Amino acid sequence: MKNSVQLITYVDRLSGGGFPELRALLDGRLQGLFGGVHALPFFNPIDGADAGFDPTDHTIVDPRLGSWDDVRALAGSVEIMADLIVNHVSAQSIWFQDFIAKGPDSEFADMFMTFGKVFPRGASEQDLL
Repeated sequence: MKNSVQLITYVDRLSGGGFPELRALLDGRLQGLFGGVHALPFFNPIDGADAGFDPTDHTIVDPRLGSWDDVRALAGSVEIMADLIVNHVSAQSIWFQDFIAKGPDSEFADMFMTFGKVFPRGASEQDLL
């Protein structure tokens, strides 16, 4: 990232639309003001219980905001930084649902912390505090 002013925003909140609208705004009225954009979570869904920090799929741009092609188009105008948030997933994600159903036998079990993993010998009240 350039050492310049960075815009930190949810893609839809400043532009009133998605990536194309944000690009139009940055290429128009706001041209030259920002060296880059820090796009807050834009993965599917953007309106989960945790304001986008609980995606069901980190590989899909929420279609209400556009597509990966729209992200690339914005990157043609300004540098982009994005929150990958790999330490957050939705309780509705296929990974968590599989873990709930299969427990330690889930192929995704290592993605999730459990009491037993954190405190394999148990925990004292002090540990928990």
